Amino acid sequence: MNSRFPNFLIISALFSFALFGCDEGRTPTSEPYELPDRNGGVPEAQWPLSGDRQLNSDISYAQYGPRSLPGGYDFHAGIDLYAPTGTMVYPMLPGEVVQRAEWDGQSTGAGNAITIRHSDTLATSYLHLHTINVEIGDRVGLDDVVGTVGSTGATYPHLHFGYFVHLPNPNVRDERFSRNPLEALPYRDPGEIPYTFMESGEIVLDLPLQSMTVTSVELIGGNQSRKADYYTIVAKGWSARKEQVQFGIHFDAARRTADHMRFDLTVKPENMEFIPERIILRDFNGEVLLDATKE
Repeated sequence: MNSRFPNFLIISALFSFALFGCDEGRTPTSEPYELPDRNGGVPEAQWPLSGDRQLNSDISYAQYGPRSLPGGYDFHAGIDLYAPTGTMVYPMLPGEVVQRAEWDGQSTGAGNAITIRHSDTLATSYLHLHTINVEIGDRVGLDDVVGTVGSTGATYPHLHFGYFVHLPNPNVRDERFSRNPLEALPYRDPGEIPYTFMESGEIVLDLPLQSMTVTSVELIGGNQSRKADYYTIVAKGWSARKEQVQFGIHFDAARRTADHMRFDLTVKPENMEFIPERIILRDFNGEVLLDATKE
């Protein structure tokens, strides 16, 4: 599929206030996507703003998992994709619109939002929309515009994009069942992950914002170890997942770099029960991204 919104235009949009039109006249007609249960990339899955399968087509402003917010810490159950208000939003896959929520004009949170069911096992959500172009029951295809980027319930225009596996109620968004959207979307290999073992016992990780696939962190020192799995954390629910200490590991995520390409994640044992001498990072496929030992 050809890109409707090429990479260089997305980058230019970061410094623009231009509005993009929406295709309100289209009637969604595609059948729901029949997808087998699988681990890894999803066939046909496209980025929801560019509408193509180029690697890292849309610009991520906030990663899945630990992140920093003004005045605090957060565990993010999706990814935030930046674009100006009015930018068209496409479904990641064909499917059926099963949830639609309109912003009350005041509260923070999801804002204008929709959920699309793609199969019995997969669903996606699209939050903070400026406009919603579909109704519950509409069947949408890859070329259908389901809404436009906005800032409803948020502080700046962006699309919060959620990806869900095995929702107990396939028609209701439940972030306890969220997964990193990069499980489905085409992305570049995260490459080498720089790290620093601090004398204080902290370990600072320099992670790629656009290809953040880390899903578990394990600290080892002496005869002790601690391991935290992101999907186990998110399954705890909205309040519990936001605690900075998870399974004996303290997380602290720094703000993204000026070029929006990387961010720092600092991890350490709770109360420094031991000094970690080794760290292992794995992605959502269980592949080792980093296995480093203190020198």
